[in-house]
Amino acid sequence: MKIDVKEDDKSFTVKADIPGVKKGDIQVDIDDDRVSLRAEVKKEKEEKKGEKTVYSERAYGMVSRSFTLPVAVDTKDAKAEYKDGVLNLTLPKKGNGAAKRVAVS
Repeated sequence: MKIDVKEDDKSFTVKADIPGVKKGDIQVDIDDDRVSLRAEVKKEKEEKKGEKTVYSERAYGMVSRSFTLPVAVDTKDAKAEYKDGVLNLTLPKKGNGAAKRVAVS
């Protein structure tokens, strides 16, 4: 999972490349200044009679990434959006925070 983290005076913006994942299979956890991203790529069982896979390069399974930001995040105003294989997070800065899971829309 490749990520970009940008910062301005009020918030952090995170972009994470997570192709091939359904938004319901993405989990975002925030605990003060610690952000954890987790996603599961599920293999679809599509086999036709008389057909077999000769070669497959696509990966399946769980991917995760955690990182620490310079300041705590205001979890009540944190936003997550997943579109076209990219997870976009908007994480407002805060002095004191509490752990929270953010729903992906």
